[in-house]
Amino acid sequence: MNNRFNDNLLLIKGLCEVLNILAERAVEDANDDSCKALYADLKKDMTSYIEEIKAEIDNHKMKGKWL
Repeated sequence: MNNRFNDNLLLIKGLCEVLNILAERAVEDANDDSCKALYADLKKDMTSYIEEIKAEIDNHKMKGKWL
């Protein structure tokens, strides 16, 4: 396993965190229920992805694959 794989996990995690922040802001700024629902779903998805990525990183660390 190369370090690039681990770098990709960190990059994707960072992007999801930024999208999560933007979705939260968008929920507050939305002016109708359908927009609020869209951004709330996006925030929920990003939160789920972040947790999955954290678990994968922890798994790599336990297996000694994290460089």
